[in-house]
Amino acid sequence: MEVWSGILDSCPGLLCCVVNIRGRLVYATHGYKTIAARLLGHRCEEGRNYPPLINELDKTLHEMLAAACLGNTNAIEVTERGRVWDITASPLRITSQKIEGVVIRIMRSENAKENSLAAPIVRTNPNILNSIPFRACVVDSNGLILSANKFLSFGFNTALTSRKITDIAKPESEEELNSIISKRSGQAECRMYEVNVKKNFYTFDESIYHDEELNTDENAESESHDTSEFRHVRLYASPIQWDDKEAVMITFEDVTEYTRTHEQLRKLLTFDSSSGLLNRRGLEHVILRELGTTIMKAGHLSLIIMGIDNFKEINKSKGYMSGNRVLRDFVFTMKKFLADYENVSMGRWSGDEFMILFQCNGAKGVVIADEIRERMKGVALSAGVADLSDGGYVSVNEFVGAAYDAMSEAKNNGGNQTVLARRKK
Repeated sequence: MEVWSGILDSCPGLLCCVVNIRGRLVYATHGYKTIAARLLGHRCEEGRNYPPLINELDKTLHEMLAAACLGNTNAIEVTERGRVWDITASPLRITSQKIEGVVIRIMRSENAKENSLAAPIVRTNPNILNSIPFRACVVDSNGLILSANKFLSFGFNTALTSRKITDIAKPESEEELNSIISKRSGQAECRMYEVNVKKNFYTFDESIYHDEELNTDENAESESHDTSEFRHVRLYASPIQWDDKEAVMITFEDVTEYTRTHEQLRKLLTFDSSSGLLNRRGLEHVILRELGTTIMKAGHLSLIIMGIDNFKEINKSKGYMSGNRVLRDFVFTMKKFLADYENVSMGRWSGDEFMILFQCNGAKGVVIADEIRERMKGVALSAGVADLSDGGYVSVNEFVGAAYDAMSEAKNNGGNQTVLARRKK
């Protein structure tokens, strides 16, 4: 610490700190501590891990440090009250004193270019990669894994070197993954099926990299391994030099819990809990999508709205449970009849009104509605059918309105029948 205080504090106004290769803060100038507290919300304590993982910016800083450990200088801009600051992370290597780490500088943007630190040439090695507190690997331009650190390798029963990145992470879009590798930047969503990890393996925990080695006691870990399902991961690409050649560092972020929560919220917002069908919001989204696709391809699309006749009277005379049973039977009948059809969407529009969106013409839509009505023995149903090709509807409201008006016409004519919406003039 005395060495660094003598060097760094000899330059008045220098906003700089030194982080060793294990990610711990060695020294920070008084000016750096002040600006880091104000700009980043950091408490700069020597000997502690730096920067802390508090927010999204800290994750970016960690990635900058990881790239700097591998020989690259990186910089990001942070805006504060209209002023722009450049935060630069550069590799540090002093062979005589066996020091390896990173120098972080904060500079006002207008002075950044003239004061920027040049990146020294560093020969990368697996030991440096292992010191990074991320699940990370290095791949070449073809996605071949050149090296993987212990935090990533820990989750697999076989060596990862010389395997393709797609062997361990299945991308949602092959093009997206190839793009971030070729551009050496960006992110891609993937699934990992082979990984054999502890439940919290991807949850960042500082204790993971405080120890020299990960716990490899198979008996101790076996009870907490989770191999029953895949994990959702987000891959981030950063440009690095690996053995003096251009390569890409891939870091892994587990987003399984986020993805599952997002999916659960999506279901709550778009699905009806009692019937398991799409709700009104979900139907509107599907109709809008199918409407646009059908118009563009000049295809066929029919919308069927079916309502139970005199449903309020059923509830009033026979009770809520009887009405609920009628709804359940109707949903079961509709699902069973349409199970063998392709490109069909079903949903609950309101209390006793249900929708079927089908890629067919209006005549076929009427046949389907009549077949469902006939299968509901002892229950009268009225249905309205709107044919997109007949009506030329250009909005969801027009399309739904035509089918709804046709159903209302069926009810007004005595019910228990199907009406095809008239063409617009």
